[in-house]
Amino acid sequence: MDTIGSSRLDSKRFWTDNAALGLATIVAGLFNSAYSVLLAHALGPRAYGWIGALNNLVSLFLLPLPIIGLGAIRLGKQERQGWLLAATLGMGLAVFGIAAALSGRMSQTLHVPHDLIILFAASTILNFAYALYVGFLKRARRYGWVGFLLVMASLLAVAAVAGSVTVGHAAPIAWLGILQLTAVVLMFILVLWTSRNLPVIPPTRLEPAVVATTLGVGTLQAIWGISDVLFAKARLSAIDAGFYTGLSTIGQALPFVVSSLATVMLTAILDAPDRRRYYLGRTMAASLGLAVLFLGVLMAFPAEVVRLALGEAFVPMSHYVQTYSLAMTALAVILVLTTYGVAVGAYLPMVGAALGTGVWVYLLAGSHTMAMLVDRTAAAMGGTLALVGLVFLLKRQKSRPPEGDRPAV
Repeated sequence: MDTIGSSRLDSKRFWTDNAALGLATIVAGLFNSAYSVLLAHALGPRAYGWIGALNNLVSLFLLPLPIIGLGAIRLGKQERQGWLLAATLGMGLAVFGIAAALSGRMSQTLHVPHDLIILFAASTILNFAYALYVGFLKRARRYGWVGFLLVMASLLAVAAVAGSVTVGHAAPIAWLGILQLTAVVLMFILVLWTSRNLPVIPPTRLEPAVVATTLGVGTLQAIWGISDVLFAKARLSAIDAGFYTGLSTIGQALPFVVSSLATVMLTAILDAPDRRRYYLGRTMAASLGLAVLFLGVLMAFPAEVVRLALGEAFVPMSHYVQTYSLAMTALAVILVLTTYGVAVGAYLPMVGAALGTGVWVYLLAGSHTMAMLVDRTAAAMGGTLALVGLVFLLKRQKSRPPEGDRPAV
């Protein structure tokens, strides 16, 4: 097949992958919104803050999860990988043991019962192995299955909420933990079944820059998703922490969708590295288009969005939505640029993002009001985007050949 025909097939597959995962992400996002709506309406800000703290604490325990996912995408399914499954299951058991041992201290810091921390943390046992196999599916570009799993996971989450506020209404948070754990077990069985016939990827030598960017960006992705909500729970009153959790629920919608676009870009570049600029440009254009729509709605109707998504009890925090949405828009662009760095083994965007994130965490540690958390998050994310963008542009300029060496157009 000629080069033009091959490029057209690559482009068609790129957009097909984006359509499959994008549609699944939207559907999953709707279910995730239903998860939040049901909990917020049924339990109110105080209990919603508790659940937000517990779920984000689990995310803290799962800090290596994006690293495993990105590593699995880079490696793909190998012939002898039983040790990988054993290692990820062992990691899950070890993390759960640490969480259980530290539950008493964390309970005092976050003002959440330690037995609930242990219950919610039990899901970590299978989550690392689950991320491994989802990564294999993504590397094989089986985005139909990836999307199906994404939708099923969010649907089971909604079912868990429905069960906890109906059958388990006497102890809804405990029942939510039990049902979410059951959902993780079901999803693990499902991902093993869907991955059984994946093609084996030939082993490749991983350069140090590739390893560093995969580890670094994976860690940063975990930090971006949980840090401010955990600080809110530790620093603010129970009601304000619940408000901030609701704010994060709305704001994180854009990075959630853009992360799927970035993942498709990553696997497309791994398959066709010579077209990396094309995939980056199209992914960035799609991400910015979503950002304009996202910001437009939240800027025009902040209170209406909050009322629809979380309920009347959360409307008092709606004036923070616009500032926080700007921060999440910056984060979405950072996600695309750093994921591109993973694809090509460029570590400087990751270093810039790490420096900005370090400043963000430092600023969060000194924040004692909701306004401070929101303003400092917006300032830090804006600064991080500026730093990552500057590093990216400088690197691109440096890598360009001299004028005399460029082919005539």
